[in-house]
Amino acid sequence: MAGEVRTCSSCAEKAVFVDRESGTHLCSRHLKESVETRVLARILQEGQLPGIIGVAFSGGKDSTALLAALANLKEKIPVRLIALTVDEGINGYREETISHAREVCTILGVEHRIITFSEIYGETLDEIMRTTNRKACTVCGILRRRALEVLAEKEGIRLIATGHNQDDHAQTTLMNALSADIKKVFAGSGHSTRFAHRIKPFAAVSEREASLYAILAGLFNDLPECPYAGDALRGEIRMLLNQFEQEHPGSMRNLAQAEEEIRTRLRDKVEITPLENCRICGWPGSGEICQVCSLIKKNETR
Repeated sequence: MAGEVRTCSSCAEKAVFVDRESGTHLCSRHLKESVETRVLARILQEGQLPGIIGVAFSGGKDSTALLAALANLKEKIPVRLIALTVDEGINGYREETISHAREVCTILGVEHRIITFSEIYGETLDEIMRTTNRKACTVCGILRRRALEVLAEKEGIRLIATGHNQDDHAQTTLMNALSADIKKVFAGSGHSTRFAHRIKPFAAVSEREASLYAILAGLFNDLPECPYAGDALRGEIRMLLNQFEQEHPGSMRNLAQAEEEIRTRLRDKVEITPLENCRICGWPGSGEICQVCSLIKKNETR
């Protein structure tokens, strides 16, 4: 009935979230508990944890929700948390998100470290984009990943948690299917002891749940969208899947689970290219010259 107030499926409190696939309604407390239970399960799958977990922290809603969840689980996950922020140098956008990131870390009492593209590459993303025809999201993804590894190595961090949620996984699954390249499912799977191991505690948490968790924690800010986001195929896929999820509840969850199932079933059947040390920078990569050095046009005489 229109306007009807729903109560939580686990108590008599007012519901703030409904899982449209199962029909389950959750109040604020039980939504938080549900998210934290799934996060804890993913973390514990790693077995023995190191003394420090680095959290890739952009200051956006997903990474904010993840950092808050991990901070709330500190009694069950007795490790030191360090928020790791990469400042790409995007004028008119990154200043506000980094300010929010600092504020969140202060509220949660979490250590915060920041590294910039300028420190590592000598240029901001804005400056790099003036001299390349490649898509900004591709460029940023390659360089940001390296920057995060540099910062993690500096801080002695061997485990990085990222805020990728269930919707992100669903989008990636469809993008990989459209590319018809099964090896993309295993992108980044090459092993190197220099790279920190990555985990995705929000892999079974929807974007809606992550956003609501950040709101309920009092940490959500309506931040501006990255000005480069509009050129990404992922944006189109996201719109398509959001519409499909609206008409067919559970689609996102099924796609995300399909990605994990494909990876599990084909893990021993897909040949992973061994990583080798880049002859320019020395970092592990998939060829003689790594993607980072190829991208920023480094050479041996520079």
